[in-house]
Amino acid sequence: LPFVLRQSPAFVAWQDKILCPTIRLRSDTFNLREVLLDTATRLGADRRVAERAYEAGMSALGQFRDRYLEAGRAALDKLARTGETGMVLVGRPYNIHDPGVSLATARKLRDNYGVNVIPIDALPVADVDVRDLNENMFWEYGRKILAAARLVSEHPNLHIVYVTNFKCGPDSFVRGFVRSASGGKPFLTLQFDGHSNDAGMMTRCESYLDSKGILRWWRKQQDQPTEGASKDGPSISHKWPTPVPDSWPPVSVPSGSKRSPLQTPIPKR
Repeated sequence: LPFVLRQSPAFVAWQDKILCPTIRLRSDTFNLREVLLDTATRLGADRRVAERAYEAGMSALGQFRDRYLEAGRAALDKLARTGETGMVLVGRPYNIHDPGVSLATARKLRDNYGVNVIPIDALPVADVDVRDLNENMFWEYGRKILAAARLVSEHPNLHIVYVTNFKCGPDSFVRGFVRSASGGKPFLTLQFDGHSNDAGMMTRCESYLDSKGILRWWRKQQDQPTEGASKDGPSISHKWPTPVPDSWPPVSVPSGSKRSPLQTPIPKR
């Protein structure tokens, strides 16, 4: 968009007002620090102040990512120990975490159906090798999606909800490898185009949950007003065994007539 604006006659007089920093995310030409410092000084900020702000911001981001992965590992451990089912939400963060784009699908899966949702960014997939699936995956999130699918293949109680958007070129290519990566597990694809309505999306989610036996499981548990978990029922532990920020809302999971708050790493915007 900034490049288009620069070519518009209406913006000729504003050429020097359009800031269009180019950030290279490839590891060999990573230039984020210098670009941000240059932009800050152009906006009138003192460079030393901008440097301190950059370092503080990167430190906070690193801490957030560490805690996010810690919460994800704890969630996977919890599901493995209790046998509860989890839905891994894969896709790009601007799709899965934006409630406007995704129609808050993760939150509705949690609140309406008691589903344990784990976003892709909370999964420890950095060391998962996917070269046998695609030796030269160009897109970073394409690699992460395949790695997440491979992780799902190793956990029988994990399933995939793939969130994409209309005419996403990379997804049309990556999605073809997901089934192989997940060990042949059927997965649900939700494609958002800005004109979707949540009723249609939730109908598809219900059908998917029902095909997995999870929707029937949820309704069955609602009819069992017991204090403890039944032999085949879900855990009723009061929370995930890991601290998470207050901004992450609790998950409601059925346990008889109650709902036990489980913490899951879904950032609240």
